Amino acid sequence: MPAENITSDREVSIPRNTSIRRITEWKQKMIAMILEDDDITRLLYYNSPDALSRPKLTDDQKYELTDKGSGKRCIYPTRYREDVIMDQMSFIGVSVANFIPQESWRQFSQRYSMGYLYFYILVDTAIMDVEEGQRQDLLLQKIYDIFQGSKEFGMGEIKEGNLTELWDQNNKFGGWTLMIKVIDLM
Repeated sequence: MPAENITSDREVSIPRNTSIRRITEWKQKMIAMILEDDDITRLLYYNSPDALSRPKLTDDQKYELTDKGSGKRCIYPTRYREDVIMDQMSFIGVSVANFIPQESWRQFSQRYSMGYLYFYILVDTAIMDVEEGQRQDLLLQKIYDIFQGSKEFGMGEIKEGNLTELWDQNNKFGGWTLMIKVIDLM
C-alpha cells in the first residue's frame, strides 16, 4: 500500500468548534440571554416585593448586573462569588461543565459528548418573598423557559438534565441549581 494512502489518528480532522473550545463563548451567550429577559433583570435589580411591577431596566442598569466594578453585580460567569455578600441581593452564576463521551445502549461515542449548562440561582432569605410568589422560583421558571429547547448550544435542542436545591453562606441564601443537558461534538 502506498504511503500516501495511510493516515494516522493525528491526521483525522477534528472540528475546531467543540464544546470544550467554546466554554467562554457559551457562558457569554448564557449571560446575554438572561439579560434580555425583563422579568429576570427586575428580580435581580429590585429587592422589593413589587420587583416585577417596577420599571424595566435601562441598558446601563442591565450592564450593572454584570459589571465587576458595580456594587450591584448579580450575574457571574462562575459558580462562586469572590467575596462574602453583606447586602441583601439575588444572583445567578453560570457554568459549563461535566462533558463526557455520549453513552447510548452501553456504548460510548468517540465523536459526541454530553455535558451541562449550569445555572446557580441564589436569593437572600430576607428578600425571597415577592408579590407573585418566591423570587428564586420565579427566576428558575424564567431561566427554564429561556433555555429549555433552545438550539443555541451544541447540537439540536438542549433539555433539562437535573434540578436541585442550593443553600449557601450558612443558609443566608437559598435557591436552585438547574442543569441543562447539551450534546455536542468531542
